[in-house]
Order: sequence, then C-alpha cells, then structure tokens
Amino acid sequence: MSGLARKTTSTSPRRTRETIQVGRSSVNRSDLQGLRRAWGNNHLVLFLGAGISLDHGIPSWKNLVLEMLFNQTEHAARMRALFPNYRRTLSSWLADYFEYNPVILARMIEDDIRQHARRKRSREDDRLSFLETIRRHLYASVKSDPTGTTLVAIADFIKRSKGHIPAIVTFNFDDLLERELRKRRGEHTSVHTAARVGHAVLPIIHPHGLIPQVGDLTESNVIFTERHYHQLMETMFHWALTEIVSHLRHHTVLFLGLSMSDPNIRRLLDACRNSEIPPHWQVQKRHEIRDHERLQVAQDVERRAREWGTILGNEYIKEPRELLDVIDATLRQADTYDRQLFERMGVKTIWLSSFADIGILLEKIVSARS
Repeated sequence: MSGLARKTTSTSPRRTRETIQVGRSSVNRSDLQGLRRAWGNNHLVLFLGAGISLDHGIPSWKNLVLEMLFNQTEHAARMRALFPNYRRTLSSWLADYFEYNPVILARMIEDDIRQHARRKRSREDDRLSFLETIRRHLYASVKSDPTGTTLVAIADFIKRSKGHIPAIVTFNFDDLLERELRKRRGEHTSVHTAARVGHAVLPIIHPHGLIPQVGDLTESNVIFTERHYHQLMETMFHWALTEIVSHLRHHTVLFLGLSMSDPNIRRLLDACRNSEIPPHWQVQKRHEIRDHERLQVAQDVERRAREWGTILGNEYIKEPRELLDVIDATLRQADTYDRQLFERMGVKTIWLSSFADIGILLEKIVSARS
C-alpha cells in the first residue's frame, strides 16, 4: 500500500487539480473525496462488469458466445480439441477480423441448443439445457482460489464497508462475488428475479440473470441473446430496469469492470441524468501501448496508411518511427474523448495506469486519511 503523495497537474492556464497517488496512478483528490462522501452517506452503489471476473478464469461475454458457438457446431471438432487459451484467442480473432456480431451469434446458439433439446424432451427441459450449456462454458476454466484480483479487492471493500453500501449491481452471470463474500462471512442476498426480497441484507442484483457454479437452475433466467434484450427493453416495468434506474437516480454509482460500450447502459444514463454535476464515477485504464508493442503498432498504422493512400491517390507515406509521437497524441486524445463523452451522461472518469490499482483506490475510500 503506497503512501499519499501530493502533486499538482496543470489542466489549463487558469486551473490546477490536486492529485493523490494511488499505486502507480494519479487520481484527482476531488474524485476520491466525492466517492468517500457518497460512501460515508451510505449512497455508494457498485455496478460491476465482466472485467472483475476475468482474472478468475471467467470468459468475457463475447468469448463465452464464441466458445459456445464452436462447441455446438458440428464442423468445429478441431476447435474443441484445443486448450481453452487457444480457443479463446482464435474465437476472439475471428470475431474481430471478420466483424462477427456476438449479439447475433448468441441468438443462433440459443436456438440451436433449444431445438436439439426440444426434440427429446419438453420445452422446460430445453430451457434448462440452454442454461446448463452456459454454465459448463462459463466455469470451464474457473480458478479455485485466486488472490490479489479486483474481485477479491471488491469483496474486501464490501466486508469493510459494514452497511455503507446499499446495493451491488452486477451484470455478470457468475456467482463469484457471492462465493468470496461467503468466505468472509459477509451477509448478502442474491437478487435475480422479480420476487420481492423485503429489506434484504446487501442485495446483490443480477439484472442479466444468475447462473451459480453449482446447484439448481430451475429459478434461473438470463439476458443472453438479442431477443432477450428486446424483451427487456420492451417491458416498461421490468424488475431489472426498475432496479438499475432507481440506483442511477437516487445513489452515486461507481462503475468497475465495465467498458461502458453497452448502448443500453448509456441510454439509461442519459435518461436518468438530472443534474449538471456528474453524480457517478467510472474507473478506466488509460489508452496505452506497452513499450515493446509501439513499433509494431506504428508499422500497422503505416500499412493502413499505404492502403488508404492507394485508394485516395496520396502516395506520401511516413516511416513507422516517425509515427510514434502522433500515436501517443492520438491515445491522449482518446482519453479526452471518453472523459467528455461520459461526463455528458453524468459519469466522471477515474483514470488508472493499471487495474491492479483498483484495490488501492477502494482502500482509500474507506480510509479516514485524505
């Protein structure tokens, strides 16, 4: 745990912001104070995404969809024989290179699984067969007891908060957070249906559904395909939307492990904005390229420039090394675009140099030091 180091960073000729060192990252003191104030007033709600489960071996939603697709397809026998890391790499490459839309593919997967099951059993059995297939792939490579991860840090933060957090909203199917809290004897209630839970002790809300690693799936339902999302958005008083909107309107939300690329989340943020001052925060990693990748990226940019030059009739080409400063400036501009975009939706951005600093950030929220 690093000590507090203060420095001043110039953001304009007229304005300076005091920052605090959080691990390898510099965080604006005002952002930390805002989070600490919300936490102290029992108003801080965590919204969690797939990024918090990746270190535990849970695939991202896109990789989950692609793995299920290759497993279900009869022509993908050679893919099934590969180790999971190669399957995930090839699946991700295929989706990116040929611009496959995982939302559409997910719909194909559900239809295929349920049709096969329906030929043999009842409609209820085909629903359970679909959920069992998701569970098998979701936990296929889960790690038994990882340490030092973002999820572990979040569980420690929740345990230390002792009632300061009114709810957790996780868009993940897995129950890893619940399992971590059980290790700490942290009281909580999983919420994944419209059933009333009364004054639950720390509700952990799964608006997209919950698929536990073990146990019965009879009560489980998931928002997995394009069809499911349409049904969710067309239902005016769907319990999941009601929960999300309520917390966005009445609490301060800290988004962790979310890319914020989901158009449904952005739509709800726009709809719930009721103040000129952004009431929420997100944690993101700065747009960076590792040192050993810089030249490779510059070469890729130069190759693309040649292709566009041929199309546009412009033959002027720079050498890859001449592009390094321009690439760095483009990355800084990407940070600015993201910050401005989400501030207009009511979300301030905390930039971290490494996601490993999330645990330190959470520790500072509960600390009395400033």
